[in-house]
Amino acid sequence: MFKASIFRNRYCIKTTSKVALSALLFAVFTAAVAQEADEQSDSEETQHNIATDFQQTIKIRSRNQLLNGKSKTSVLVDEVLILQGSLKITADRVEMNAAAGKGKEVISAIGQAATYQQKLEDGSLVSARASSIKYDVATREISLTGNAQISQNDSTVSADSIAYNMTEQKIIASTDGNSEKTVSTVISVGDFDNSEDKGNEK
Repeated sequence: MFKASIFRNRYCIKTTSKVALSALLFAVFTAAVAQEADEQSDSEETQHNIATDFQQTIKIRSRNQLLNGKSKTSVLVDEVLILQGSLKITADRVEMNAAAGKGKEVISAIGQAATYQQKLEDGSLVSARASSIKYDVATREISLTGNAQISQNDSTVSADSIAYNMTEQKIIASTDGNSEKTVSTVISVGDFDNSEDKGNEK
């Protein structure tokens, strides 16, 4: 019985080691795949800007996803990342409605730190954050609600609500009816300098 016990212990040790090794290999493989996906995403962001973003497919990643094929709606929760070329949206929760058809999706991002970022044609970044971000794919508009802020270079606009047309790069900022806040704008003078004037100054 003593020998049998030793054999069983050795077998358990070997089995446990195999399970641990398999788990380790799986973890390494998963990390490698995630890293490759991140590198691919970073590469795509570098290649594209607002001029080509809207021709790219929308890619969504999150920890949990609930997809309803009949209603063509999706709910994504925890560490949600939405990519479309250089366009990037992050949130705690995202609700997507694709019932209107391809290219007409409406994406609503909710979270304490819902963010938006996109590269412009000149290479500069426009970024925004709010309690809620709504992205209308068809109209190419971003609607920011709740402690909304949008920035480009050193210029920033803050308000209760901000509507941003990505194609025309136009901003409409407003306050809620019962809010005591006002729209706040910080402007960097250099953002409005004409490139030809800069050349003449030289």
